[in-house]
Amino acid sequence: MEKKDIVGIKDVAKRANVGLATVDRVIHGRSGVSKKTREKVLKVIEELNYKPNMMASNLSKKKTFVLGVLLPNVSKESSYWGLPVKGVERAGKELQHYPVRIEKFLYDQASVKEMRKQILKVINSKIDGLVLTSKFAEETEILLQDCNEKNLPYIFIDSNERDEKAVCTIQQSLYESGQLAGQLFNYCFQEGNILVLFFKNIMDSEAGINKKIQGLNDFLKENDSLVKTRKYVISNFSQEQVDKELNKIFAGNENIKGVFIPNSRVGYMARYLHNNAMDRKVYLIGYDYLTENNEYLQKGAIDFLISQRPEEQGYKAIIKLFEHIVLKKNIEPEIFIPLDIITSKNYKYYLNYED
Repeated sequence: MEKKDIVGIKDVAKRANVGLATVDRVIHGRSGVSKKTREKVLKVIEELNYKPNMMASNLSKKKTFVLGVLLPNVSKESSYWGLPVKGVERAGKELQHYPVRIEKFLYDQASVKEMRKQILKVINSKIDGLVLTSKFAEETEILLQDCNEKNLPYIFIDSNERDEKAVCTIQQSLYESGQLAGQLFNYCFQEGNILVLFFKNIMDSEAGINKKIQGLNDFLKENDSLVKTRKYVISNFSQEQVDKELNKIFAGNENIKGVFIPNSRVGYMARYLHNNAMDRKVYLIGYDYLTENNEYLQKGAIDFLISQRPEEQGYKAIIKLFEHIVLKKNIEPEIFIPLDIITSKNYKYYLNYED
């Protein structure tokens, strides 16, 4: 096969019989070019199938691109959000040879005031793009309106659904993860009750949680299961209060054979099961391979963890934002994260495993 010559800006200028500066103005949409000349240059670009090196063009501007990250901080309740931030930092290290800087705006997810403070900082900042989560949609509505008015690109991670105005949403299929939980329970027992326990933070949205629960219920229904589910919400995260609530729940429901925690706070339930001798085996399924969850996975209190790969989500978000802003690449609008099942037998080989 004959190798094709690479077409450059000089070839376009020569064919169109104009100067290099004129071609550059046309490519970047700048003024100073007549309509007739612009159309002629664009026609030549199409004929030659010329692809501008947007990366070289951007780097030649000697501009530092600032990628903003608005995410919750690690809390005493859960270390979950530390993993997306870790992924962000890993991506930042890979991009350190490019004129890219990452600016983090982290907030306490239990404080609406703190989140609003960080949102205001983002609005007043000079960032070129933003990574954030859609979990707190009500609070970020003003921020997204500001981004759209400024044509500021943003990418969602840990998303509940596709946002049409976002460059990309990185998410796990929440509904199917609930179905997966139902399938796992079905392997463990065929009759009895599943306690669906939602440990709800003040700013947690129930939209994503309900999709998981719906997936669980639909799987059981579609498979004519005799297993029934009952949902409870706990908002006080002190272990003492959690234990009191669980004592009441188990005292009135002797047929509970499984517990489904539709978020990463499965450690509270695991601690209860580990510290309280049950008269029957209670299977426990929750989300995410975190330090506190791993402890009880190894002890046998947690049977299955469904991983949402939070570190990978943070990493991909920065890389995709870089590709969109600096390399001018077309980014896929949705990226779905695989559903990983982690047990006491395979946790050591999992991507996020740390000694």
